[in-house]
Amino acid sequence: MKFKLGDRVFIEGHWNFPNGCTGTISKPPKSSVEHMPDQKLRNGIKRTVKRKKGSIVFYWVKFDTPQTDTDGDGPYLEGEIEAEYIKPVDG
Repeated sequence: MKFKLGDRVFIEGHWNFPNGCTGTISKPPKSSVEHMPDQKLRNGIKRTVKRKKGSIVFYWVKFDTPQTDTDGDGPYLEGEIEAEYIKPVDG
């Protein structure tokens, strides 16, 4: 599924952020973009990382409530999430 800036989404619990949560598709802060020099952001919100076996699409999401990652780090106000774990929020 493709998302656009401002879309409301649900993030399924997964390996990086284990608790399901809601948020909004947004642009990453400049400080985060600086750590992605080899990747081009599409529409300022999405990037694709190529691997030997296909690609992974990521979107930047601002969480509605701060999230802790699997290692217990955080809380994070926003983060980069694999598209496969993002679902649209109805309504």
